[in-house]
Amino acid sequence: MNQYEVSAEIADEIPEIQKEIVREPVFGSVYMSLKVLTTYTGKMLQDHQLRQVERCMKLADKIYNKGNKLVKTAVENVFIFSFSNLQGACTRREWQEVQTKMPVTLFSLYIQQIMKPGI
Repeated sequence: MNQYEVSAEIADEIPEIQKEIVREPVFGSVYMSLKVLTTYTGKMLQDHQLRQVERCMKLADKIYNKGNKLVKTAVENVFIFSFSNLQGACTRREWQEVQTKMPVTLFSLYIQQIMKPGI
């Protein structure tokens, strides 16, 4: 999956943010597309819509697993990096529930990221 396919995949899977994804300059920019997905995920977490959060995480996992090197790097640097901020948007119990529903790949990347020195 390349950066153009990421934008299309997000737009197809989450119609609620399709308008933001398909407009310039977002469409075709994997970083900007993932930023839109990340922002939406955070909003769903703040609204306590945990099923939607799980849906977003599954989509990010799918994108990561099918993505080329650029896509994988973008998922790590945008989506995974946002988890610390997302954690602050919910209760401790909700975050624990989110972690149990988090796809294994994303959870592993998150743990690797928080264990890096200097972060």
